[in-house]
Amino acid sequence: MAVSIKSPRVDALLEQLRQLTGRGVTEIVGDALELELQRQRLLSRRRRLSAELPVLQEQAIKTAKPFHADSLFDEQGLPS
Repeated sequence: MAVSIKSPRVDALLEQLRQLTGRGVTEIVGDALELELQRQRLLSRRRRLSAELPVLQEQAIKTAKPFHADSLFDEQGLPS
């Protein structure tokens, strides 16, 4: 698929990056697309995990067993 940039702002940004980096337009656009794809996947994963968190917290609360810090050590202060 061919891409045609019809935005003077985007064209200017590409030109600035090309001059700063010495890379070609195709490489610059490819790298930018890869970075945006990674960012979107991360955001999607965060949203999914945020939605699952309340369920996981509820399960943890139901299965957690209370304990006292004193029960972790014996009379000599060693782990029991």
